[in-house]
Amino acid sequence: MSLVVLSVRALAAQYGRRLVFEDVTFDVGTGQCLGVIGANGAGKTTLLRTLVGCLAPVRGEVRINGLLPRDALSRTGVAYFAGEATLPGFVRAAAWGSLGNGDAVTNDRRRLRALSRGTRQLLGLRTVLGRQPLGLVILDEPWEGLDPDAARWLTTTLEIKRDRGAGVVLASHRLHDLAGLCDLYLLLVRNRSVLVKAHELAPAGALTPDVLAEVFDKLRSGAYPRLSTQPESVTGG
Repeated sequence: MSLVVLSVRALAAQYGRRLVFEDVTFDVGTGQCLGVIGANGAGKTTLLRTLVGCLAPVRGEVRINGLLPRDALSRTGVAYFAGEATLPGFVRAAAWGSLGNGDAVTNDRRRLRALSRGTRQLLGLRTVLGRQPLGLVILDEPWEGLDPDAARWLTTTLEIKRDRGAGVVLASHRLHDLAGLCDLYLLLVRNRSVLVKAHELAPAGALTPDVLAEVFDKLRSGAYPRLSTQPESVTGG
């Protein structure tokens, strides 16, 4: 039986005076992968930052293994990476790479800001995903800037983490990467959310990026007038 790693209840976030989203509710269990999908400005990054305690919600709660996010980060195995926002440019690559499992990811002595975007992205991912043990992985646009070899490495690594029992949360525009990896999808539309299961969208076979895009486009066009956190909002038509 899957145990709940991440629990989110009636979450609402605000940016300035603008309500970014509200009433977001979902669970991620051990060995589950959740994909967060939304247009630019829909609140994907805000949601992930709230999950790890970088932002305080205006309402609702987040629990990681029953703990508040900031407590969980210091006591449990949580990997969070959001590209440039989580990479201090003044730190040397070799020093940053050693923060994972203690082994050197790279011997490069240059500062992070001197590296190419793709190299920085891969170094950051290899460092946070190298930490052991990991019970929860939260990544914001992790495939951005990666070349094909690095992208394949990332997908394979996430599959291994998931299959070994970690909960995984991924926000990405790359539907083709999410489609074959995630069990659940949280679609952010008009300040609200819809939670759907992969097997409900493709009961007869593998979920494709085209199906994901079709569901998302229907939601944006108002084809499903009642948006909630329940899968029936989509599957019930």
